[in-house]
Amino acid sequence: MKHLLALLAFALIAGCGFKPVYSTGGGANYTGGAISVDPIDGRSGYLLRRALQEELAIGLPNVADPATLTVDLTENLSRLAFQQDGAASRSNVTTSANYTLARESKSIHGSAVGEVSFAVPDSSFGDIAAQKSASERAVKLLAKNIVDDLRRQLSVQ
Repeated sequence: MKHLLALLAFALIAGCGFKPVYSTGGGANYTGGAISVDPIDGRSGYLLRRALQEELAIGLPNVADPATLTVDLTENLSRLAFQQDGAASRSNVTTSANYTLARESKSIHGSAVGEVSFAVPDSSFGDIAAQKSASERAVKLLAKNIVDDLRRQLSVQ
């Protein structure tokens, strides 16, 4: 009887529509409209692609046909202020990108920058966490700047 109940429970769970977050199946692709974003290398590239897909989900002005956004991302960490013992106390994460929105009719090129400053904690592990957090914020800002620039360029066409 216990085995029968366990099988019934598994059958109900399988039919609920649950999909793993990092699925590689057909449901893994983001379908945010007519604009697709090519994969971008690295952790920051993955985060940038997801942020761009969210920003582009509502579309762009004067873009009704399918389009592909290709992004070349660079990320830089710079130490701004130092304590008397030489340890960094303030840092910047700067993300910059050159992008191309390719459409059947014509392509649009541009560049954008996202920059975030953060205070460096005293512990080394805290510094790593602060860098990752700043990188995530810089990538989201970069995605917003890219989409804003695309909207500006497309609104004058």
